[in-house]
Amino acid sequence: MDILNVEKTVVSYCQVRVKEAVIEVSLRFGNRALNLNIPQNHVLGVLTPNSVRPKVSPDRLVRQHLEATTVALENKKTVIVVPDKTRNCGATVFLPILVGRLNHLGVSDEEIKIILANGSHVPNDANEVRKIVGDGIARRIKILQHDCHDADALTFVGKTKFGTPVILNRIVLETPQVIIGGTAVHHYFAGYGGGPKMINPGCAGYETITANHALTIDTRTGRIHPNCRASQVQGNPVQEDIRDSMRFVEVNLLLETVLNERREIVDVFVGELFETHDRACKRVDEVYQTPISEKADLVVASCGGFPKDINLIQAHKTIHNAFQAVKENGVLLVLAECAHGIGSATFMAWFEYADVGEQIQALTKNYKLNGTTALSLRRKCERAKIVFVSKLQDGIVRKTGMLPARDLQEGWQTVRSHLPENFTCYLMPNGSLTLPVLI
Repeated sequence: MDILNVEKTVVSYCQVRVKEAVIEVSLRFGNRALNLNIPQNHVLGVLTPNSVRPKVSPDRLVRQHLEATTVALENKKTVIVVPDKTRNCGATVFLPILVGRLNHLGVSDEEIKIILANGSHVPNDANEVRKIVGDGIARRIKILQHDCHDADALTFVGKTKFGTPVILNRIVLETPQVIIGGTAVHHYFAGYGGGPKMINPGCAGYETITANHALTIDTRTGRIHPNCRASQVQGNPVQEDIRDSMRFVEVNLLLETVLNERREIVDVFVGELFETHDRACKRVDEVYQTPISEKADLVVASCGGFPKDINLIQAHKTIHNAFQAVKENGVLLVLAECAHGIGSATFMAWFEYADVGEQIQALTKNYKLNGTTALSLRRKCERAKIVFVSKLQDGIVRKTGMLPARDLQEGWQTVRSHLPENFTCYLMPNGSLTLPVLI
């Protein structure tokens, strides 16, 4: 088999072609792309989001939906909550339009603040902030970053029906008009990202985030709750807890985008928080769910490049999606640069436990953030070989249970040693966005 490991300028979408019974696919790795050639007879399919292109320009799409909504904005001091660097939502498109609409109503630039919903993520540097909001908005509007550990910036407002203490950003609570601008995506244990998740955990205190994420563990079984999975809302304790916490804060308007794999805005939803988010989530299913009729011996998956592969924790989303398409005891080959390392100082501590049983006991007794992701990864490593191509140290990758590789060629050699001669394979060039569904 011919494996090409060729760097080139990264494209914003997947490139696949068939030439002389060989499938050639471009796999993003950070801000580069690596080419993989594989004989067509091994490939069951190239799994990608459904091909959706915008019918009108993104700014026109945003303007149309803002004008069509029945929810009226008012001349009040306003805070706009947008995602951090880990979520591409098209903010550089919609923020100038949204701010312009507020200006037209009489809200001055000085009366508008933008908060980056970092949740428990590390802060964004100045250059990253400009990339998120755009240079023009960065010069005009005050940009704040949520810090889940800053007690002086947080307020306790009550408890959810699950007993989660709701501690939220004080500016979000006290500003007369709150707008969420974000994007709807699948989330591997909360069902969907975006919508209310922009407030909790996006603008919540560490204690709130931890208590909410702890609901992923089913205390009766010690396993991840069966309803904590992508595209599942009904009966999902994490999502239901998030939604219940929204009764403590008033969100006046949600502007939510859906992007295609080219990172283009293909749809916009504007209106009341829950109804609008639910409509956006249905669109996410239409764009990103990919039906498969069988599982394969091997799944080769790229996260889709930066920022989807910014760190190990973010890369787990791709591992999780790819795992849905691999046979029991099959093999995953995952490409994730992890230029920013692991993503949390607490993550690797979960792999100090001797086995999954000890880890589950620790999670049940004293849940800490990122415990669910660590358990999920460890469980997957029990059921499949995961070869991880990254910039992480080999020792770190091995500690998680995965097998390290420094480049695609080394990764392929490791993968091939675990496969039968007549193996079957799926290719997932944008694994963080593609959700295989067995039908």
